[in-house]
Amino acid sequence: MVNNFFTPKETADLISESSINKATMSIKKRVFLSFMAGIFISLGGQGFLTIFNNSFLRAAVFPVGLMLIVLVGGELFTGNCMMTFGYTQKKIKLKNYISSILQVYFGNLIGALFVVFLVYFSGLYKNGSTLYASITAVATAKSNLTFVEAMFKGILCNILVVLGVWFATASKDITGKLLGCWFPVMLFVLCGYEHCVANMFFMPLGALINENITIFSVINNLIPVTIGNFIGGGLLIPLVYNQVFYK
Repeated sequence: MVNNFFTPKETADLISESSINKATMSIKKRVFLSFMAGIFISLGGQGFLTIFNNSFLRAAVFPVGLMLIVLVGGELFTGNCMMTFGYTQKKIKLKNYISSILQVYFGNLIGALFVVFLVYFSGLYKNGSTLYASITAVATAKSNLTFVEAMFKGILCNILVVLGVWFATASKDITGKLLGCWFPVMLFVLCGYEHCVANMFFMPLGALINENITIFSVINNLIPVTIGNFIGGGLLIPLVYNQVFYK
């Protein structure tokens, strides 16, 4: 019987090889794919806010963003942190690694802000609406996190996100890829961890809706969450499994 999945070592090999493509693709292609990834994650965030009062359902809906990225195509900062695999094996240069993830980060930001623009002017978030209450609660809670809290929630989040990418890479069929995306991402949302690209949607939208959320609130959240996401997905998982499989 033919296996419908790759072994952990084979999956690590695929992730390592994919870092070469990610590091060498044209800037134009990278920008477009990262822009779309920002849109996809934000659409998942919109679903999250729509059913915010049900903690399980909101966690169940949010992973649609990663599913779209995996099946349609997109470059996501948090997933691309695993390019560390390629760098540690000397398959990509440090400058290409850094420039790639930075371009993807800002492409994700532009995509997220585009969705913020769309939903804001759609009238869905009028004062007194359910969505108004949802985004106010979410953005306020995120802005009240300390630097350390946000960073550690970011670490926990991206451990699960990159494992979702790992699962999707390991699967050879669409069903496996969808389930591989769903379980780890659902878990991080259910647990209340912090994802920098999702927050590129939540925090600016909150700032537009509620005057108590400022641009400084946005920045003060994104910086520690981004650092934490990189530690979890760019250092912990790839460095540990680089030792396991390649040393």
